[in-house]
Amino acid sequence: MSQHTDESAPPRRAVSDPPPARRGELAAFAKRTGFLVLFGLGLFVVVLGLGFLITGTALGDAVTRADLGMLQWLVEARTPPVDAASTVLSDLASTTTVLVAGLVAALAASVLLRHWWPFALLAFALLGELALFLNSAILVGRPRPDVVHLDAALPPTSSFPSGHTAAAICLYGGLAAVVLLVTRAWWRWIVVALAVLVVLAVAFARVYRGAHNPSDVLGGVLLAVPWLIATTFTVAPTAREHRTVSLRRTPR
Repeated sequence: MSQHTDESAPPRRAVSDPPPARRGELAAFAKRTGFLVLFGLGLFVVVLGLGFLITGTALGDAVTRADLGMLQWLVEARTPPVDAASTVLSDLASTTTVLVAGLVAALAASVLLRHWWPFALLAFALLGELALFLNSAILVGRPRPDVVHLDAALPPTSSFPSGHTAAAICLYGGLAAVVLLVTRAWWRWIVVALAVLVVLAVAFARVYRGAHNPSDVLGGVLLAVPWLIATTFTVAPTAREHRTVSLRRTPR
């Protein structure tokens, strides 16, 4: 006895296959990630060009003289209280602080919002910044400023660009970006202002301590700000679609 089968019934989807909406989301994210990689390569070329301009041209010599003049003025103006404060401010963007704080903040935000995009945003921002910074510093090879350093030992990387400044932008700026993506409350601008203040404090501390030239700090800014913006726009569509926790102020 033969069994009747309904040939008009749609084929069953394998249990392991993701739903169509999920596949579309992953495909869109992969496309945006590809754009981010290409953007990072272009940004890397720009930072390298700026570094070579500073280290190998007459214009760069003028920039170095201006850097040295400002550094010497800061060295003469050093005081013990500011020396101590600069240590704390510099440590806000040390490798250990950035990795630990970034991991904790990314996990906490993802758990709070019940989605992976905060982790993706901070991971892309911090790891991408680290790769861009390390490779550009190796290739540019600018010596540290020729002044008295307050640090007993400086990182083995070269002076340009400032890795502390770039890391501070991507960590604290990345946290501010997460807040901006999940709330329209007035206090979000306080978070942004605090992030800007921390970045400025770190940049000042690195120059004050003689670890970087002012132009190194500008190089770190030119590296990190575009990278963070590009990373945020890569993840932002997913963030808007999956906003599961509203931090908006409830109207009365």
